Amino acid sequence: NRVEFETVEFLFTWNQMSSKQIDTLLDLWAMTLIKHNDAPPFANHKDMFAAIDVTPLGNVPWQSFTMSYSGIKPQDNVPPWMTAQYNVWYRDPLELVCNMLTNPDFDGEIEFSPHHDYTTDNKRYWKNLMSGDWAWNQADLIAQNQDTHGSTFVLLIMGSDKTIVSVTTGHTEYHTLYLSISNIFNSVRHAHHNGIILLSSVLRVLLSRERDT
Repeated sequence: NRVEFETVEFLFTWNQMSSKQIDTLLDLWAMTLIKHNDAPPFANHKDMFAAIDVTPLGNVPWQSFTMSYSGIKPQDNVPPWMTAQYNVWYRDPLELVCNMLTNPDFDGEIEFSPHHDYTTDNKRYWKNLMSGDWAWNQADLIAQNQDTHGSTFVLLIMGSDKTIVSVTTGHTEYHTLYLSISNIFNSVRHAHHNGIILLSSVLRVLLSRERDT
């Protein structure tokens, strides 16, 4: 339900609370609801994580593969990261983009064709990416091919981030990759959580600074 979703999003995505802190918060929350014969949406962090695991993410399932360094290694004192294996989790970017283009939450705040905007005194102004000359020129290139008539120009916007979580996770480093599209308004990208979505993540357990160099 809505409360469960908002709770998970705040604790797991935005605040990135540790398991112990989640348990403490849920215990305090439960204490305030006893007199109402009610309970919080989750009993503890395990209950919340179980709900996350069974929740479909926009009908785009997570997939994974393992990768490792394959370059030249020194003969002595090989850094651990050169021999380690890393799990990469990802979702199909094509399906994610299709979901964003058909998201009803973006109705009235998404553009499918480039355009030029002018003030009342005929002065041009720029606001979103689709109002720029570059997007206009890309649409002209698409139109040159008869097989792509009726198609729309969609620019993929991607950005990476790194987060180190040291509480209850064994000092784990998360390398995340986020995805958005040019067609939604800038204001939507800042206001709507689904305007920027998680595409992939690599988990890396950090060692000591002396060894992991």
